[in-house]
Amino acid sequence: MQRLDRKLNQLLTTEQFGYPVLRNMYLTLVLDSFFICFISVISTALVSSIGEAAIAAVSMVGTVNGMVSIIFTSLATGGTIIVSRAKGSGDMNAVRLAIGEVTGLCGGIAIILSTLLFAFSEPLVSLLYPSVEPLLKEYAIRYMRLMAISFIPFSIFNAIFCVFRSLGDTRSSLLLTVVINVAHLVLSLLLINVFHLGVDGSGFSYIIARVLGMGLALVWLLTHNVYHVRISDFLHFRPAVTREIAALGLPLALESLLTQGGMLLVQVYLAHLTTTDLAAHAVSNSILNLFTITGTAMVSLASTVCGQCYGAKRTDLTWQYSRNIIRIGRFVQLATLLVLYPLMPLLLRLYHATEQGTAIVYTALSIAAVAMPFLWCDSNVLPMTLRIVGESTYASAVSVLALALGRCALGYLLTVRLGLGVPGLWIALAMEWLLRAAAFRVRAKKLIKTNQEAPA
Repeated sequence: MQRLDRKLNQLLTTEQFGYPVLRNMYLTLVLDSFFICFISVISTALVSSIGEAAIAAVSMVGTVNGMVSIIFTSLATGGTIIVSRAKGSGDMNAVRLAIGEVTGLCGGIAIILSTLLFAFSEPLVSLLYPSVEPLLKEYAIRYMRLMAISFIPFSIFNAIFCVFRSLGDTRSSLLLTVVINVAHLVLSLLLINVFHLGVDGSGFSYIIARVLGMGLALVWLLTHNVYHVRISDFLHFRPAVTREIAALGLPLALESLLTQGGMLLVQVYLAHLTTTDLAAHAVSNSILNLFTITGTAMVSLASTVCGQCYGAKRTDLTWQYSRNIIRIGRFVQLATLLVLYPLMPLLLRLYHATEQGTAIVYTALSIAAVAMPFLWCDSNVLPMTLRIVGESTYASAVSVLALALGRCALGYLLTVRLGLGVPGLWIALAMEWLLRAAAFRVRAKKLIKTNQEAPA
């Protein structure tokens, strides 16, 4: 263990960051991600206890809801890149103003998008799923409307949560995660299992938990920070900063919208399969989030570390940390799978999966487990680094193209035309990771070479 610590210390200690600081930051991020994903798994399991129709409806609506939440999530990502750059430069006033601006923007955008989603839920579900079973349709409309309401408090919570992460204050982000997710879990248990409100119970639990989370996030930000953020900062918009947030966030938003559009196409062709197939796919996605916990923490770590290095005008360290985080991430991802994959029987019991559904889930996740240690970190850490150094448009274009060729085109061919069902989609997902990783590495190598050749 000491030998491993020495090796990691050599790889990660520079004049910008020390290995002990990064280690503690990463472990907190892992706990943070684990908590989020674990509660998500439990939440999905609680919904699945209502029946396959309920979990299938939640899966259907999840794609549409995701498209709406993408805008403010992308703006939060763009804003937090600016926050991390400002901290790296040492300008604390710029940090304060950026925090206020990104929080205000996310809240305003969420109000508009949530209102539209609530108003057009019924025609949207009818348009996308005209031949779906009546019970699934009813569940989907009700759940979509409740989630639309919950997006308003969540957008503000998420902006502040991302800000703390970008500043390296992972303890505050962990505190917020614990509060909002414990509240959601307790409320889900009460509303679904005690009061038997079904899908409505899941939606109401999101609304209440996110309001509580928003309240705590605002109080914590305004009273426990060294940047002296004020309420008036949430309403103070500077054209230059807004344009910069837009320049970073809009390509990501467009990418995410097109990605969710692609996922919507996936849901449309998956609708040709049985309810058991749809439920198995939803369960597989939920467990996959658990498998990617350590990788997601690596992406968050890269965002903070690389952003601050770039803000300090140390492009060399930006790429050095990105490269080393990916290398370490591959081994960490493998270790995660070796620990969690044997626990699959226990996890599947939470979802009340049928025998046929269990077999589908095992096949899908086995395909993912083979590809993840080699491809996942490359295909997710590198695009974050590219956005930090100003290559947001390239990262977004590659991600959309890979989705179109992977899950949309190849997925349809394997899943429907060749009759492989859900496993065909997961083969396509692995190929999508491969395309992303290859294209991002080519671009990164070119940028690193250009930076090395530039005059000092």
